Amino acid sequence: MLPLNFSRRLLGAVMVFALMSTQASWAADLARQIQSLDGEWEIIFDEANEGRKLDWAKEEVFKANSSRVPIHVPSSWEEIKFDYEGVGFYGRHFSLPKEWEGKAVKLQFDAVNYIAEVFVNDVAVGRHEGGYAPFEIRVDDVVKLGEKNFVSLRVLGPIVAQDKLIDGIGWNDMPHWRGGITGGIWQSVRLIASGTVRVDDIFVQPDLSDDSAKVEFVIENTDTRTAKKKVELTVGGQKKSKVLTLVPGKTKTDWTLSIPNARYWSPEDPHLYKASISIEDSDTHSVKFGMRELTIDGMRFTLNGKPTYIKAAFFEGLYPHSPAFAKDIELARREIELARDAGFNVIRPWRKPPPPAWLDMCDEMGMMVIGGMPIECMNRWPTATPALEERIESTVREAVLRDRNRACIIQWEIFNEIHRPELTRLKHPMSLMTRTLDPTRLILDESGGFAGGANIYLPYEYEPERFNDVHSYPGAPFGTGLYDNFLALSKTPEELKAMGMKGGRFTASKTVPGRLSLVSEIGYGSLPDLVDNNERFEKEGNPLLPAYRYHRMLADSFTQVLKEEGLDSIYPDLQQFCLEQQELHSQANKRYLEAIRSNSSIGGYCVHALTGGDWVIGAGLIDLFRNPKGSYWGTKEANQPRYLALQARPRNVYASEGTNITITGINDLDTVTGELELEVVSDSGKRIFRTKKDVKLAFGINDLYADMLDTRKLSGGYTARVKLTDKSGKVITTNEFKLDVFNDSQLVQPEAKFAILDTNNSLRPFLKSQGIPFVEFNPNTPVFIPVFVSSSVAQTPMAKDKFAALEKYVSNGGTAVYLETVLRGPNPYWTGRWPTKQVLPVRASTKAAKGLWISVSHIVRDHPVFDGLPTETMMGQIYENVWSPQTIMDVPGEKIVASVTHGWFSGKENFDKKNYLGPEPAFCGMDIGVTDYGKGRYVLSGLRVVENLGKDPVADKILYNLINWTTEK
Repeated sequence: MLPLNFSRRLLGAVMVFALMSTQASWAADLARQIQSLDGEWEIIFDEANEGRKLDWAKEEVFKANSSRVPIHVPSSWEEIKFDYEGVGFYGRHFSLPKEWEGKAVKLQFDAVNYIAEVFVNDVAVGRHEGGYAPFEIRVDDVVKLGEKNFVSLRVLGPIVAQDKLIDGIGWNDMPHWRGGITGGIWQSVRLIASGTVRVDDIFVQPDLSDDSAKVEFVIENTDTRTAKKKVELTVGGQKKSKVLTLVPGKTKTDWTLSIPNARYWSPEDPHLYKASISIEDSDTHSVKFGMRELTIDGMRFTLNGKPTYIKAAFFEGLYPHSPAFAKDIELARREIELARDAGFNVIRPWRKPPPPAWLDMCDEMGMMVIGGMPIECMNRWPTATPALEERIESTVREAVLRDRNRACIIQWEIFNEIHRPELTRLKHPMSLMTRTLDPTRLILDESGGFAGGANIYLPYEYEPERFNDVHSYPGAPFGTGLYDNFLALSKTPEELKAMGMKGGRFTASKTVPGRLSLVSEIGYGSLPDLVDNNERFEKEGNPLLPAYRYHRMLADSFTQVLKEEGLDSIYPDLQQFCLEQQELHSQANKRYLEAIRSNSSIGGYCVHALTGGDWVIGAGLIDLFRNPKGSYWGTKEANQPRYLALQARPRNVYASEGTNITITGINDLDTVTGELELEVVSDSGKRIFRTKKDVKLAFGINDLYADMLDTRKLSGGYTARVKLTDKSGKVITTNEFKLDVFNDSQLVQPEAKFAILDTNNSLRPFLKSQGIPFVEFNPNTPVFIPVFVSSSVAQTPMAKDKFAALEKYVSNGGTAVYLETVLRGPNPYWTGRWPTKQVLPVRASTKAAKGLWISVSHIVRDHPVFDGLPTETMMGQIYENVWSPQTIMDVPGEKIVASVTHGWFSGKENFDKKNYLGPEPAFCGMDIGVTDYGKGRYVLSGLRVVENLGKDPVADKILYNLINWTTEK
């Protein structure tokens, strides 16, 4: 437990944010009086779950318990107790003014996680299940005006990472957010007094077809007699009033008001209106809303009738000092400003409804938001108990009811990446319930479309339409083949034929040609600046919180791995290692978004992620302290409204063949005309090509330039640069693209004698086409002649005999080079397996080295195998076709290319442990290396050399270098 003075200092730091949250989330005027209960409470952690039986909720029993400690409300209880999962009892005293006599008094909680049992003056007054939504309880019959009162809660928090069963609820039974326990009273609390006839709810439905607003409202008569009250509605200066007869209980009605000359809410003009309901002599309540509508028209999203391209950022909602909200409002404001400045117009909070004050800022700043539910769907989250459907229904209902007036929320997203039938069967029912609660917004039933494909419901529609919602993590470096996958996404066979392409492959999502697509998860990863971050944590962090711990763990484990592998000679400073990862992250994201934006069938994307954290820490464009990482800048560049997608195909060029340079103009704004200038400059600064032309950059996608670059006299590295200027000479946008040209002197064919074992005939044709002499391996091959093995598969008895002979050859002192050691599965970027013992007697395992939301640094040592290629660095785009998506583990020996990364989830023995505990430590694999066997050696490679021979000069170069190195005397 933290020292008391540190606890009070840290918990007090969240007060500004919390108070603003309170004021913003419950608008009121003088007719409704509010008394905040935020501030210092006390808590007893009931680790033995004995407090209910011992009456800890009663005032005298609570006060007599010496285990109680102070806790600030709002806060998450793990801020003062290490990773606590279980029960806690809260208590505090409060006083109420005598002027509240005769009023209806409600006790309101913005959120208590997960089950709250509430007591006032030792009277049990209510219970609420669900950790992310507000609830209220009427208490005027049990409070004492002008005297001291006592409120207490028994709270059962989420059980996320521990094997416990409390009150019949076990591990992951409750819908929850993965980023933290966030246990206890983690949002604001207040008492509200009004007249006995009060406004219970307001829901505004804007209608842009006639610039009107339909206002549904519920009035609660808390008295026992029918009342007649004048009720007045005010919206944007327009008023309507009527005397209503209000029977005891709740009365629901709706009125519609015109809004002349309505201003539509948008990112450019986030204008908000206020709808206010006043009940004479009793109550006034108001909500803010915006006149806006996001929908789909053909192959485009439209906002207020205008085409809108979705540029979203995935948002984890973690902070360095709290697992749930910022310690002050400015930190939260900064992340929204950074998103906006980077060109994003949408934020997709990850499965956790953000605190009200955060949404207030999005309303006011014009940042659109996807409304997500705190329901993790992967694997066994939440557990499929008989209560699952009821809990999910309640979770969805409460989330929609809380935020359905928000101008910023443009769509409801019900589920994400469903893996189980228990959730698949709920897609349509939960969507229909959401449609009933909110007719006005788009509803997506499942992001990612894992369970049979995604469906979207247009505003006011109850029948869904098929929708391509795609999740893709292509890894890095990002090659042309993967680039073309995005160009082909959603295209019909006829369109693909006209483009001269085959269909894109998105194995994780069910896509349908001819439908609008949204790539709702795309991105790579990189470590934050661990050196800087840990210095900040040391000064102001909370050592009890997981983020503090796993940042330190990552820094220590990466430092250790780099030292153990001798890579500290390349990266003596961990900060340098982190920043180089960030630069590769930046390049990858830029290429992803460029490819997506070049496809007219795609309506937008969501970059994973604006901020990272827990087991997806690498994804963030900004770190937990809200500082931009290096990856922020390339992503920002690709987000700009006018963009020039510049490519050289191929990137790695045979000098004799040339490369095709294309420029695709992408414009989200009005048409502009100007001068397009393209130049190609060598790494030494010499310009070798330049051209200019007048172009028109219309709205949408424009083919601006395509021509072959003659490279017959070129050799080395080059940069193609493009610039668009308007008639006044003002630069509209620029871009650049790196390419490398290989001439004959760089690709000198080896003359040394070597043998091949080519069971699948994949190596032999290339060698013959190049006139490279070789011999076939046989049991009598001398040990001084290296043997190159094209495939690690033996499907015939003859092939098995050859591999048996090869083992004897190596044992006696020979060198066998396995060019494709790892057997890749149907999805080679995800699955790989080790060859059988009969094919390769060295025992090892493989791990995915694709990266996804974390970075895998494929570090190339200075070694003869990479003569003439970049070394002492991480593999960049020059290696885009040959880098290994699988790395070799547990093999002793020299690593020529080492894959350095860290584990995704805490608890590698259990895939389900994706939670607040963060990732696993760093480790190092072998992409290509050497291991001794008997008197000889195996050279083991996971690189994709064979499949790229004759297509990519880098593959040819590596093969030639391997032959030369292994045949050296």
